[in-house]
This record gives sequence, C-alpha cells and structure tokens, in this order.
Amino acid sequence: MKRTLTIMALVTCMCACEEMALDGAWDPMELDKTHLNFPQEGGEQAVVVLNYSSWWISGAYSGIDKTDGRWEYLDYIHPTSSGGDETCTYDILDGGWYQVTVPDISRSNRAIFKVSPNGTGARREAIIDMTAGDVFTSISISQD
Repeated sequence: MKRTLTIMALVTCMCACEEMALDGAWDPMELDKTHLNFPQEGGEQAVVVLNYSSWWISGAYSGIDKTDGRWEYLDYIHPTSSGGDETCTYDILDGGWYQVTVPDISRSNRAIFKVSPNGTGARREAIIDMTAGDVFTSISISQD
C-alpha cells in the first residue's frame, strides 16, 4: 500500500510539472522595420512586432559614449505611463523632437513614431528600446 501511494505521488508530481522558459530563452522580436527615416518636414510612421501581441517602451537615447572605461547612454529618456506611474504601462515617450506611443496602453503590437519638423539643419538621430517580457529590441530613427 505504501509503495502504491509513493508511485502515485511520483507520477502526479511528474505530470504536474510543466516546462518553464529560462530567462533569456524568449524568441527574438521580429519587426516589420528596424529603422525609420523621416524627412525634414517630420511625420508619423508605425513599427509592428510580428511575433508578440504586445510590447512596451524601455527608453531612448541619442547615442552611446565611452567615458573613463564605462559606456554611457547620451540623452537617455525614460518612458512614462498614460495611466500614471502606478500602472507601469510605459506606453509614452517624449524625446522632444520625437514622440513614441504604444496604443491601447501597451496592449498593442504597434508603436507609433511622430517626428516634428527639423528647423535646425542638422541631422537628428535616436534609438528607442522596446521590450516584450524578457526580450528586447532597438529601433533607430533619423531625420535630415
């Protein structure tokens, strides 16, 4: 009797276990575009992640520089949440000359990029980092 209960417990434990994904074992994001080029007049474009149903903004920066042996982001911008800080949706980013939003409070696989007109005469560039769970990607934007 004791042996039967032990075997049944063992079988139950084995059947109840499910495979867990390891950190970093997520499929890489597949995007319809990884770079957006805007004319001097500005405009609006969208990027779609093809293999995830939703994503959110991690942050943005204008470049990376090595100072004193350490890599540092230049002009780093943190995203905000349209529902307030406590919602942690990270669906809005305001980079001054560019804005990024993820529709439906980050319950969308699209990100909308809006760029204002460039009156500076200088080329502008930024990199926006996006995430879905435990996988990250970058989208670069530029404007002449």
